Amino acid sequence: MTVARPGLYVWVTWLAKLMAGEVQCHWAAHFRARYMGYVKAPSDFQAAAWMVAHNQCLDELCRECAGAAAVFKEDQNQFRVTRKSGTVVSGKPDVIALDHSGGATVYDIKTGSPRHSDIIQVMLYMLMLPYGSPVYKGKKLSGCVVYQGSRTPIPATAIDKEFQDRVTYFLNILEAQEPPRRAPSAAECRFCDLTRADCPEKIELEDELPVEREMPF
Repeated sequence: MTVARPGLYVWVTWLAKLMAGEVQCHWAAHFRARYMGYVKAPSDFQAAAWMVAHNQCLDELCRECAGAAAVFKEDQNQFRVTRKSGTVVSGKPDVIALDHSGGATVYDIKTGSPRHSDIIQVMLYMLMLPYGSPVYKGKKLSGCVVYQGSRTPIPATAIDKEFQDRVTYFLNILEAQEPPRRAPSAAECRFCDLTRADCPEKIELEDELPVEREMPF
């Protein structure tokens, strides 16, 4: 049952995709920030296969980081930070490894093709973790996106004033009282967990392909 949240809530992955321009329908993220308990579109076998691959990579990464000063994974890493406006931003990095020199590396595992949002997601973790947990306050945080067969390191210097300003800009979009216009498309609606119960304009699978007609020339 769809009910209003007690306050605005933003999950880091929603924000990362918005910032990367990988979702053009800002309305969906605006809706999720305000409502919870909505019926989600069912997942398929691909989601289950992704989960198995992800968990294997997670286990392998934790073994690799065994020599670190400390290693934390998934639920141990969940954080919540609150803006002055009252909006809560939350996230859950896959692995955080503390090194013996007092720094830390934030890892996130991706089993699909590389996307810009993968890097932005880790950068958001790097920005917010010092505010979300006393463990990381004052620590130098670097990041790394872990793909199957490759890695993308992110230096601590990536978190600068310009990036913070970009984060502020997109959070302000989600906080705006006036919701953005819906922008349904077959490519995007396919991966959206909202249903027509909350988004009547959603394009379903059977709506995707128009009837092909031969051109008259």
